[in-house]
Amino acid sequence: MDQTYIDTAHLLRRAGFGAEPTAIRSAAQNGLSATTDALLHPERIPENLDDDATLARLTSLLPETKNGGTPTQAVKMWWTHRMIASAHPLQEKMTLFWHGHFTSKDGKMAGDLLYRQNQMLRKNALGNFRSLTLAVARDPEMLRYLNGNQNHKAQPNENFARELMELYTCGIGNYTEDDVKAGARAFSGWNLRGEDFTFNSNQHDNDPKTFMGKTGNWNGDDIVDILMALPATARRLCTQLFTYFAYPNPEPAVIDALVQTYFSSGYDIRAIMSQILHSQAFYSDKARLAVIKSPAQYVVGTIRLLGMDKAVELILSDITSANDMAANPAAIPAAGTTAPLAKGRRLGVLASLPLAMREMGQDLLAPPTVKGWDGGENWINTSTLLARINFADVISRSRQMFGSSFPSAIEFMQQHALTPEGWVDYLAETLGPLPITPSTRQTLISYIQSPDLPASTVVNVQFQPVRRKRAGRLKEDGPGGLEGRLRGVIPLLMATPEYQVC
Repeated sequence: MDQTYIDTAHLLRRAGFGAEPTAIRSAAQNGLSATTDALLHPERIPENLDDDATLARLTSLLPETKNGGTPTQAVKMWWTHRMIASAHPLQEKMTLFWHGHFTSKDGKMAGDLLYRQNQMLRKNALGNFRSLTLAVARDPEMLRYLNGNQNHKAQPNENFARELMELYTCGIGNYTEDDVKAGARAFSGWNLRGEDFTFNSNQHDNDPKTFMGKTGNWNGDDIVDILMALPATARRLCTQLFTYFAYPNPEPAVIDALVQTYFSSGYDIRAIMSQILHSQAFYSDKARLAVIKSPAQYVVGTIRLLGMDKAVELILSDITSANDMAANPAAIPAAGTTAPLAKGRRLGVLASLPLAMREMGQDLLAPPTVKGWDGGENWINTSTLLARINFADVISRSRQMFGSSFPSAIEFMQQHALTPEGWVDYLAETLGPLPITPSTRQTLISYIQSPDLPASTVVNVQFQPVRRKRAGRLKEDGPGGLEGRLRGVIPLLMATPEYQVC
């Protein structure tokens, strides 16, 4: 495995959610620079997803909300599918970053506003930070979430102005309470009419305001402009982006260079990301396997790495509630069979993914607080690690792996002439590549070859499963047999420390 392949895999994990070995090899042949530029310019690659139609179809299959709007569950499923299937992985990864930065939470409302906000974040994900921040300030979901729609000149609501400075731009220690009050007055009158932004001039405070030491009849746009020009805003944003995509605690010189780009480019996010992804620091030893996977990265990345895209492929005409796996257990093929997936079963598979993320500590569209998820080491504790292992165990039983139907690990090994050593190496490459230790590798090989199982599960050197009669039928070995042990290597690898990072 040459260095270009390893570097390309690293790039595709960080600037997206990872890829199968075949996709990594193809990208490696194109070269790191060309691959990076393609990631940075999603507009150059056609996207074949119909977001509105997909969300409408998913919504039609779920219980209606009280107000008849879009269920948040449908939006979560739509976005999860998009992260898996999109031809623009960096744009999706950036959308996930901004969702954790400009946080909003559905609460008791339906998902319509969250869907619109998510699309707004995606549209601006690699654009101009000033434009993105202004779009967030006018976003109906944000106005509802931080009570901007209750900000009137007689009673200014300070929630958005405070979070704009504390979390979205310059950060704590770089503003005063007087700045919060002045900012709230400047945003007064930014309101909602139905589910759309409106400016109510009658509720706007037109008196002079002193903000960040500058006095004028400032409005919301002026406040954003003043914040964009602060060195503290530039340094905070560049540090957050670098930490998310490269490694924590970056050196001051690294951030200094990014801050220069922030200002020289006129707050251009793509320019900052290009500098990060093309930098030597991004490919340094310090950056390798230095970021703990978020639940979204863990779940979506696993689906992509194992080539399970087809398992969640949405063919709208195939999706019906009557034959959905979750609604109709009879639609689930019997264990061990090679029958094709029943129409609609994909909805059940897709529905389980955001639920798995929630169990791991990341409930999409519902961050725990206004500051989003803490991330890093906070992703891992006894409860969330168990959820990861449980997810890995479920994944290992799938019949849709490696880009095609996968009815039997034994048959797959035979088709590819793999020994137990080869099977472990193949999975380690597919799931990373993972730099597992020699002792871990040998343990997994010994697990496959374990002689401590009942005689009925012993297989010969050609790895043919021993078959035995049960109720008049021939059946392959169960979970304790070779098939179970081969599949069992998958969750064992996914439980390693190496797989928790990317």
